[in-house]
Amino acid sequence: MITEKRETYKSDLTDERWNRIKALLPKPAKTGRPRCDDREAINGILYVLSTGCRWEDMPHDIDVSYQTSNRRLLEYQKRKVWQKIQGELIKEAYRKGKINLKNGYHDASVVKSKRGLKKKWDIQESIGLKA
Repeated sequence: MITEKRETYKSDLTDERWNRIKALLPKPAKTGRPRCDDREAINGILYVLSTGCRWEDMPHDIDVSYQTSNRRLLEYQKRKVWQKIQGELIKEAYRKGKINLKNGYHDASVVKSKRGLKKKWDIQESIGLKA
């Protein structure tokens, strides 16, 4: 939860977005050191990814360290959780009309092709919007 003392950044998860993705996160271990707040860790990740800053330059008023946010991103990527989070956020943006997937292009001009294209690539199908 965002604390009262901290300003809100554009990259922070809204309550609606947080409620959509929190079920995708792995459950914390029952033993050992208590985990830091998952929402704040994700807010730190989103801040770094949206601004392009170094992990070390993450604002100090976010309630987790840059090391924790970085480590959490690596953990989520390894467990394929980050891909699910991204997919859920993309689906939400698509449903709200903020993304036009009909004009998506995939450029592979630097890769030489030995054969022609076998199947037309469909971005809507690849992120699960088509059944």
